[in-house]
Amino acid sequence: MKVLISRNELLDAVSAVSSIIPARSTQPVLANILISTGEDKLTLTGTDREQSLFINIPAEVEEPGSIAVGAKMLSDVIRAMDDADIRLETDDLHLNLLQGRHRIKLPGVSPQDFPEAEIVSAPTVVFTLPTSSLVEYLDLTTYAMSTYAARPSLAGLLCQFFPEELRMVATDGHKLALLKKPHTFELEEKLELFIPERAATRISSLISKTVADEVEIAAGNGAAQFSADNFRFQTKLISEKFPDYERVIPTDNDKIMIADKEELIKCVKLMTIIANKLTSQIKFTLSKGSLELFAQDLDTGSEGTDVISVDYDGEPLEIGFNGKMLLNLLEHIPAENVRFAMLNPTTACIVEPLPQPEEYKYLSLIMPIRI
Repeated sequence: MKVLISRNELLDAVSAVSSIIPARSTQPVLANILISTGEDKLTLTGTDREQSLFINIPAEVEEPGSIAVGAKMLSDVIRAMDDADIRLETDDLHLNLLQGRHRIKLPGVSPQDFPEAEIVSAPTVVFTLPTSSLVEYLDLTTYAMSTYAARPSLAGLLCQFFPEELRMVATDGHKLALLKKPHTFELEEKLELFIPERAATRISSLISKTVADEVEIAAGNGAAQFSADNFRFQTKLISEKFPDYERVIPTDNDKIMIADKEELIKCVKLMTIIANKLTSQIKFTLSKGSLELFAQDLDTGSEGTDVISVDYDGEPLEIGFNGKMLLNLLEHIPAENVRFAMLNPTTACIVEPLPQPEEYKYLSLIMPIRI
């Protein structure tokens, strides 16, 4: 293999692929990145057998070839080199990096010993979504995923594709985010992709950096693939059943509060600083036209209150929330005003943007905590 390539593009690609590689593994070969040539391009591949990432970068290919090289050493070497093109050459099972006075020789692994990275071998469904929309949808939902791997039925993002609608939903058992978008798909029946939390986070990061107008989504054999301009990302799907989220959304919450989102965020931030660091508890006291926020920390003796005007005409209500969780939820509301629908201090609270976005419908749930 003889290739001339941009140092910065190579570093970006190596960094992206390295994020897939497991920190610890009983299979040392997984610590490598597979480097292979194509027509006027170089393809870098990394896998942990559950997820795989393929990144293409333009290159001047003089002689084709391939080799697998340790990801960390390769990344460290490229980062320490100058900002100029790098020449890659293979010599038996070694990769030479040549740049000006720099001559680096790294040990490699035969491409035949690199594990099979293709997880989606025969997709049964293929369709596209606008990149900008998908980036927004992922941002509005992935924050609610559980990161607790011991509960796989919550540790991911559920994407549901209906013939005339797209839904994305995530929950950790304490909060929930649900997005519904009218969209026509060439499907005869519902398709569900339950994407693992780490994979959903990686997809969001990759898509947010692409310049492509659309992202292609393919699915089949318990796996999914997301592709755009220079990358393909594949992941196995969670086989556990996602909770029946429609059943947990209250239908009789009749105590409605409407508040300015940014004003409420400022108050919640302030009270969260005062609140107990373990519980982050904030108390809402609602009365006609007014919301009082209260927080205290008995361990330090600190306490605070704040009052804002809101649109509320229901019965007086006291309800508690985890301040950090509420703040995270509010920061993802895509509107200037926020609508709370509550019933009592123990029933899940529905939080929605006001007005709803024109392109989709969005809601969040948050469980109150005992005052």
